[in-house]
Formats: sequence, structure tokens, C-alpha cells
Amino acid sequence: MRSYQSHLQATQSAGETLVANRKPVLRSSAIFPVMHTDTYSSKVIFMGYWLLKRNIWEVGLLYTLRNAAGTLLSRKYVLIDSAKAWSVQMSEYTELLQEAGEPSEFTGSLELEVFSTQDLVFPYPAFVLVYFNENSSSVVHTVGRIYNDIEDLQQNNEYQVSESGFDIYGRDGLAPFLSFTNGPLPAEEPKVTYEIVDGQHHTTSGTFTLPSLKPYETVFLYLKDYLDLQSILGDEPGMIRFGHNFSGFFPRFLVGNLDQNAQSVSITHSYYDSSGVDDKRAYWPRQDERFLDSSTSIPLYLTNDFFTKLVVYPIFSPSDFTLSFRFFDADGTFLGEALDAYKFRSIDSQYVQIDLGELAKQIGISTEAAKTAQLIAHWTDATRIPTRLKFGLNVGQHGRASVLPSNVCFAPQVGNPNSLNKPGTFKWAPFVNVGNSEIVLTNSAPLQQYDRLANVTLSFYREADAQVLERTAVVSPNGLYTIRMAEDDELRHFFGEASGWLTARADNPFLNGYYFDFHPNGAVAADHLF
Repeated sequence: MRSYQSHLQATQSAGETLVANRKPVLRSSAIFPVMHTDTYSSKVIFMGYWLLKRNIWEVGLLYTLRNAAGTLLSRKYVLIDSAKAWSVQMSEYTELLQEAGEPSEFTGSLELEVFSTQDLVFPYPAFVLVYFNENSSSVVHTVGRIYNDIEDLQQNNEYQVSESGFDIYGRDGLAPFLSFTNGPLPAEEPKVTYEIVDGQHHTTSGTFTLPSLKPYETVFLYLKDYLDLQSILGDEPGMIRFGHNFSGFFPRFLVGNLDQNAQSVSITHSYYDSSGVDDKRAYWPRQDERFLDSSTSIPLYLTNDFFTKLVVYPIFSPSDFTLSFRFFDADGTFLGEALDAYKFRSIDSQYVQIDLGELAKQIGISTEAAKTAQLIAHWTDATRIPTRLKFGLNVGQHGRASVLPSNVCFAPQVGNPNSLNKPGTFKWAPFVNVGNSEIVLTNSAPLQQYDRLANVTLSFYREADAQVLERTAVVSPNGLYTIRMAEDDELRHFFGEASGWLTARADNPFLNGYYFDFHPNGAVAADHLF
């Protein structure tokens, strides 16, 4: 893990001064565990955003398929010279897999490498992995990657920490898993540590050993094969800290749960467990009293049997804080607030799921009216605001066949005065278009007082060709703007059966949002915007 300050300097995310000896990024890559079975298939979707965001005329894309053992099966190259939507689908390899004698229940890896003669800035590209079948879909952005060089590896190993920050289940019919593709170095019987935390804050820890890993071997590690999660968690959710000594690749794991009865899946990514990181770089001291310590806004789905839960994982650097919630309608009208509703102490290792519909009812707010919730974290000690605070956004639907909600890993914004110097922002996100897709734009800032509109230019891109649709929108402060394909004949016709993409250029640096793909059986795919 690299420090948050180092990340900001490397990417100039909020106007930071560029490090004088920074090396330009000419290769940006991702490697995804993929499956192509009788139940699920996989695809990676993306758009040519480099042409828009970086003003790069073209980039090269090399994509490589390997089987579970790491054997190379296919390598293809394509020139990306359009901002259009693109996809790489496992279905295009069906004949190849049969000819190679691969099993019908295929698992392996798909590595995508982007090359440029101009600085790409980020060594990880904005790709989206989609697991899907006829009844469900689930998504996650770029997870693991193979390092570019030894300098890249060293920069991302300032700290050695466990991976965590996702939900696991012990109940029958649900199969939590963790997946990754090993790097170019073999690993001899790697030993891993685990610590499971349940909803009552009890912990269960131990170790187990994995079989030796070949270079580029892909692992789907089903936790119930190693741990009796039913006896540890019962029918309630929990979380796990997963410690490892893997090397040679960026260890951001693909994680999630399979619903074996509904044949649906919910995936997300792991995140750093910073609970043991306590040096100066782990904190962001309060710098400006105009700002909240840490804040963000999330959309609420609280009607038609939908629920929205906020998950708090005890993986932040040692500190104590409170969480408050402000509720707004779609136009940004303030409905009410729950001040200091929850208190968190790192010493207590609290894994908590907060039902925001129930919280709204407790303070007399209509769940019909409430469309956004602003989360506000506050620290009494202004010098110990963790730079890395991660939550989970769980949106699901009661009474449906699929019992798994989304589990989006997201972060609030710390109060960074540099953000006010940014004239606007550029965001982008996919319409997954397997189920009923929608994109929600939010306009919320970590400021004590906020009343700024976001004027947005919306552009829509499709896979079929380079044609672009243009629209405009205005997002009220603390409000939201939703684009639903089910209610938009023009977009449904424009995208057809394929995925599509939205770009949003705003005159306001605080525009953000989420995208969703809903299914009649209750499955929900979701992630935050790029």
C-alpha cells in the first residue's frame, strides 16, 4: 500500500504539486479473474476515455487470455483511436477453449495492457469486469494488475497490510470467495492469515496454507472450503481480514459471494486494512474550518421493497469518530438529520450495517421522499482524520430470489482545500445493459455550507460506432439526477443490446455518482463513477 499523500502527488488528483522526479506512466494495465461456465460468463467493458480526458490521440490495447494454470491461450492487439464503447467478451473465445481442450467450467485470467507514448498518469485503467447470466449481473472496476517495473512495485509497497473491506456470509446457499491472478513469480505454498469479524464485533482468527502457485495462475478461493463460516457467522454477514505475502503483482483482490440457489453473484474488490497503520502519513489533519472532516453523498433506494444499507468496516487507522446523516429529496431539499447517530472506536473493531431506511423512519423522514443521504464523519481529534476510510454501499431488494445486495467499496472525501481550486470535473460510467441500467449523478461537497449547482454536459457512447449523443443536465446542491434506460426510448435504441457509456463534464468539482444494473430476481450490480 502506498500512502494517500503519495497517491495524490502521483496523480495530481486535487491540484497537488507534481513530484519533480516522477516517472511518466506509459503502460497501464489490469488483470481480471474470469469465468466462462454453464452458469456465468464474463466480459470487460470500457470506453476510449484517454482521448477525452488526456487528449491522447490513440492508445494500443493488448489483451491476453490465460487458463487457470497460467498457460497463455490467446493474445490480441487493437488500436483504440475512438472514444466509443468497447468490450472484450469471453464468448469470443468459446471455439478456442474447445479446441484447446479447456474444461466447460472454464476459469482463468484476462489481462488488458494499454500502451501510449504520452503519460497515462494512472498505471491502472478504468475498466469494468462484468459477471453475468440471463438473470443477474455484477460489476467491479479494475482490481489487480502486474507491476510495470521494480520502481512501480516499490512505490506501492510503502506498507504491508492485509486486504479487507467486503462482506462475507455463512448462511447455507451462499458461497463467499476471493480471487486473484498471481504475478510472474511462483509462490511456494503461501501461508495466509485471516481474522473474521461478525456483527457483534467478535473476532475469529487463524491461518491456512494454499497450494503452491505457478506464474500467472488464477485462484478462486472459496472460503467455506477452508473455514466453517456457518458456525462462525450463522446466518448473518461479517467481514474478513486476509493477510498474505504474495509478491510481483498489485494484490487488490476480486471478492464477493455466489448465491447458489438463485444463480446470481455479487462482486466487489478488497481494500487496505489500515487498522495497524498509525504514522503521520496515515492521517489528514483538519486544515480549513469551512470543511467537514470527511463526507460524501449516496443515492437511496427505499421503496418497492428496496433497501439501502451503509456498511462500516473497522479497517481505518486508529482513531475515534462519529457518523451523522443528512437526508435530502431529489431536488436537494433538506428533510432532516441524525446527528452523531453512530460512534466508532478503532479499539472496538466494529463491523456495522446501517439500514438507512430504518434510520430515516426513526427521525420522521418519509422513505418515499428521501433520495440522497449525506454521510458526515467527524473526529474530536483534528490531527487524526484517517486518509483511508472505506464504506460499503449495499442496495438490494427484499422478497426476491436473489438475496445478495450490491457491496460497492467507496470512500468519503476528506476536507481538502485544494479541491476548491478545481474549476470542474470529468466523470464517466457504463450502462451495463444486462438488466435495467441507470446512472445516478450526485452533487455533494465536504463543506459546512454548500449551495453550488452543477451544470453538466452529458455525452453517450456506444459499441456499434463512434456516434455520440449529447444532452445537458443541472444537478442541484445535495440533489441527484438519474438516467434510467427503462424510461429512455432514445438511449435504448441508441445502445441496442450492447453496453454504453456516459461522460459527464461539470463546472463543479464535486459532481459524483453511481451506476446500477437491476434485475427482476433482486440481483443488483453497482459501482461508483470513474
